[in-house]
Amino acid sequence: ALINAAQAAEHYEIVRYGSLIAWAKQLGRNDCAAVLAKTLEEEKATDQKLTTLAESKVNLRAAS
Repeated sequence: ALINAAQAAEHYEIVRYGSLIAWAKQLGRNDCAAVLAKTLEEEKATDQKLTTLAESKVNLRAAS
């Protein structure tokens, strides 16, 4: 449940950063878009780490 809650927050952040990147580009602020894109990749990496943690360890322990 804790991992699921953390992933829900990550997914919210991923969506928001995607929108902010699009808006920054529309405003001609590619410099800002680049910074936001880096943060977006960090959020995606965190989400993937949480998935790996759940699938490789936590869910297996909970099932037993």
